[in-house]
Amino acid sequence: MKIKILMDNTAKEGFDSVHGFSSIIEAGKKILFDLGPNDLFLKNAEKLGEDLNDIDTIVLSHGHWDHGDGLAYLSDKKLILHPSSFIERFRKRNNTHVGLAMSKEELQAKYEIIESSEPYWLSDQMVFLGEIPRENDFESKESPFLLPDGSSDFVPDDSAIAIKLSKGLVVISGCAHAGICNTVSYARKVCGEDKVYAVLGGFHLKEIDELTKKTIQFLKNEKVELVGPTHCTSFKVRDEFKKHLKVINLDAGAVMDL
Repeated sequence: MKIKILMDNTAKEGFDSVHGFSSIIEAGKKILFDLGPNDLFLKNAEKLGEDLNDIDTIVLSHGHWDHGDGLAYLSDKKLILHPSSFIERFRKRNNTHVGLAMSKEELQAKYEIIESSEPYWLSDQMVFLGEIPRENDFESKESPFLLPDGSSDFVPDDSAIAIKLSKGLVVISGCAHAGICNTVSYARKVCGEDKVYAVLGGFHLKEIDELTKKTIQFLKNEKVELVGPTHCTSFKVRDEFKKHLKVINLDAGAVMDL
């Protein structure tokens, strides 16, 4: 399988960065996973020699602006997402909008939309996980987001991609609002695999607190060989991960063969 990072908060020399995430994943099928907040994913894709006209399927990890507002810059493709990706949502701290800029109706005019809260297989190797159960006792207990009625938004649409390889599962999250450990556990269940080889993407961990420590311990217990915490994972948390696990950088422009 191959992963190319088109957009992230940091970038390799020669590429540009922005707060957001986008990647091309190839494992039995070639897909675009997230598109970031603007058209930068197109510019970085061109620098990587990628023609996105060759890709017919987009998978959206969840309905936040920094992962999905790039949808304005493509059309005429399949768009796979959780049904709750379209809901209105806001930040608690300042009530600013964090949902998608385009409405469901606007997106339906541009894309063939497939809504799935269940696992949706993209190829024999690769699956969109759908809605991820929140089963452990330490993740997804608080949320910085609000719904229009003032209740907390725990981002039920948060999902991820899992890929079956001979050396184990590769799990790729957008932001892991469901909890990266919950995500890994569900990927193992959906794929019927025990071994997890790599866990990559946004982990939404900001502080070296109990949540981060339990996440590191979980990944160590799972004997994960490779982790790539990026995007919404703070630099100090990434540094803490490096003390315990093998960490790779997923800057925009990075290319990985796994």
